Amino acid sequence: MDSAVEFPPALLKSELVNGRPLNKILLELVIYPKNLTVAQFDWVLDLYSAVCPHDRIKLFQIPESQVWSAVVTPYLTQTARAALADGRGYAYFEAARRRILENRPVEARLWDGCEIEDERGSFALTVQGLKYKARETCWHIRFLFPLSFSADQLVRLARTVADRIDLYSGHGGPVFAYFPDAKREAFSEIYAKARRFWGVDIDMLDSVGHRMRRELKSPCWLNLLGSPLRTDVDLLGRMNALRAEQEIRIYDQVFSTVFVLGREPSGLDRNRLAKDVHLYQAMAKVMNGHILEIVDPLPGDGFLANADATDEWLHRFSPGSDWSMLRGLQ
Repeated sequence: MDSAVEFPPALLKSELVNGRPLNKILLELVIYPKNLTVAQFDWVLDLYSAVCPHDRIKLFQIPESQVWSAVVTPYLTQTARAALADGRGYAYFEAARRRILENRPVEARLWDGCEIEDERGSFALTVQGLKYKARETCWHIRFLFPLSFSADQLVRLARTVADRIDLYSGHGGPVFAYFPDAKREAFSEIYAKARRFWGVDIDMLDSVGHRMRRELKSPCWLNLLGSPLRTDVDLLGRMNALRAEQEIRIYDQVFSTVFVLGREPSGLDRNRLAKDVHLYQAMAKVMNGHILEIVDPLPGDGFLANADATDEWLHRFSPGSDWSMLRGLQ
């Protein structure tokens, strides 16, 4: 039976600013497609609609409007009005479809409107294709869910996507969401939590999204390796060696191999010698040589006060990491 993920109070508790927590734990699935067609874009919208409760699909956003608009009473562009007249689904995203066809930057978002202080958590979808220095489009798709979303369903979602979309890589599991109006304070608290809880990802899409065609995020509960990574001779040998680890589930899908580290997502509390840490360390050995490095520092006092702290966090599961040795905040 599917069940919600539970995490310790020390991880879930956060300081409040104007009645809002600085950070919150949610579940995510992020993939980095090689390309995205209009048909695949529509399929992603259908997939999200299938896993998100209907009453939580409330708001959408596109660059043409620059504000959140209600799905039931949408602000429509001229092309969207024509699409609505033709009976096309998700007519409010017709401008995004046009951008895909014209090979232009794309951004399309759905959100349930639940702010960070909402105890229910949040459902959200982001489809983004950005161009850097006129190069090819760098795509990412991010599904965001509350902790009540079942871990088994998250695995099924990852496998479904990996069977349909050709991708470079992907990752999923618990992630720190943060209050954007107090970003520095939020990341100062995230730094303190991340030093203890190694199993929670930190959102870095704004700073590393353009690098994910060739590099990997550090091990998460869910890890997706597409081509050319999973066809690399050295990496393939390490992947096959990992199949002997009984606590790691491995699924070979059409466009990616999916690795699930442990029975369910874990905060990996280093104060309690979390038993699943060795699974993430084994995954880091598979990824060795491909994990992001030399990245811009994350905000927050801890990351800014410790040189190379962001890189050390990314390599916290790798041999020789100094993440556990970095000083904390007073």
